[in-house]
Amino acid sequence: MSLFQIRAVVLCLVINMLDGFDILVIAFLAPEVARQWSLSPEALGILFSAGLAGMTFGSLFLSPLADVYGRRPAVLTSLVVTTIGMLASALTENLMQLTVARAITGLGIGTMIASLATIVAEYSTDRRRAAAISFSMAGYPIGAIFGGIVTVYLLEAFDWQTVFIFGGVVTGLMIPLALVFLPESIEYLLTRREEDTLTRVNRVLVRMKKAPLESLPETDGKPVAVTSPVTELFASTLRKQTVLIWACFFLTMSSLYFAQTWTPKIMVDAGFDVSEGVSIGVLIQVGALIGILIIGLLTSKRSIYETAAILMGFGFVAMLAFSFTLEQVEFLYVLAVCIGLGVNAAVIALYAIVLEVYPVDIRVTGIGWAIGVGRFSAILTPAIAGLLLGAGIELTMLYCLFAVPMLLAVGSVLAIRSRRFP
Repeated sequence: MSLFQIRAVVLCLVINMLDGFDILVIAFLAPEVARQWSLSPEALGILFSAGLAGMTFGSLFLSPLADVYGRRPAVLTSLVVTTIGMLASALTENLMQLTVARAITGLGIGTMIASLATIVAEYSTDRRRAAAISFSMAGYPIGAIFGGIVTVYLLEAFDWQTVFIFGGVVTGLMIPLALVFLPESIEYLLTRREEDTLTRVNRVLVRMKKAPLESLPETDGKPVAVTSPVTELFASTLRKQTVLIWACFFLTMSSLYFAQTWTPKIMVDAGFDVSEGVSIGVLIQVGALIGILIIGLLTSKRSIYETAAILMGFGFVAMLAFSFTLEQVEFLYVLAVCIGLGVNAAVIALYAIVLEVYPVDIRVTGIGWAIGVGRFSAILTPAIAGLLLGAGIELTMLYCLFAVPMLLAVGSVLAIRSRRFP
C-alpha cells in the first residue's frame, strides 16, 4: 500500500473514533444524567436507544446513497449532521430534547460508517483487506476509550453537557480534514463512467504515485444503476449470504450494545462508584483493541469466517463468566477486557466479511443494511434491558440472557462461509 492509501485508512480510523466516542459517551454519562433528571431505568433505555435508532435509519436508508453519489460526499454530509447533533445535545433541558438530539447524532454516524468501511476496503489490496478494515475499525474502541477518559475528567471539572460540546467541536474539526485528505474511491469512480471520470481517477492515481490511465478500462457493458435497490442484495447468488449476514449482525450487536450501554450503569447499581463503572466500560474497549490484533494474527492462518466464529464463542464464554463475578472487582476488570476481545472484535470481523461478499456497485448498500439490521437489535436491546431491570430481573440472569446471541451467531457465520465456498 502506498503512503496515500495508508493515510486514507488512518483518516478513516480517526473519523471512526466518533462512532465509539458517541455510543459510549452516553453510557458513561448515564449515571449522572439519571441522577440529575431523576430518570428511571425504562427512561434510560429509551435514551440509549434514541442514538441507535438514528444510526439504524441512517444505515438502512441514507448510506445506500453513497453507491449513487459517492462515498466522500456521504462522509462529509454525515460529519455536518453529527456535529449539529452533538452540539444540540449540550443545549437540551429535558429527556425529550436529549432523545431527539441523540437521534440526530445517530443519523449522521449511521450514514457515515458504511462509507468509511467501504473506502478502506476499496483502497486496500486483496491480501491486506481484512487487516486494513480491522485497523480502521480500531477507531471505534479508541474513540470509546478516549471518550471514557474525557468524560471522567470533564465530569469532575465541569458538567455532563461539556462532554457533548467537546464532541461537537472535535467532530467539526474532522470536516476540513476530510475535505483535504479523504479521497473518493477509484472503484466507485470507475463504476459511474461520468464525463470527468478519467480526470478524477488520474488525479487519485497521481497522489498514489501510480501511472495515470490513457483511457478508462473496458466494462462488461452492464449499465450503471442510478439507484442501489436493496433487492440487489437478494439476487440469486447473494440471497442466502445476505440473510445469514443480517442474522450475524443482529445477534452479535444485541450482545455488544447491551454490554456497552448498560455495563457502567449496572456496575453503579451493584455498588461500585461511577469512576469504577466507567473504567470497566473502558476496559471493554481495551479488549476490542486486543481483539483487532488477534484478528490480524488469526487471519494469517485462518479464514475471516473462522476468525469471526472463534471470537464469537470467546465472547459468549466471557459474558457468562462476567455474570457470575459481579461482586469480585478484580475479576470484572479482566473479564471486561475479554468481553471486548470477543464481542467487539467479532463485529469488526463481520465488517470484513460483508465487504468481501458484495460487489463494488452495491457494497455500501450491503454494509449499510447489515449495520442497520444489527443496530435495529441494538435499538431493542437497551430498551429491553431497561424493562427487565425495572421488572427486577437479577443482574446475573441479564448477562446470561444477552450472552446467548453470541453462541447463535457462530452457526450463522460458519454458514456464510459454506455458502460462499461450497
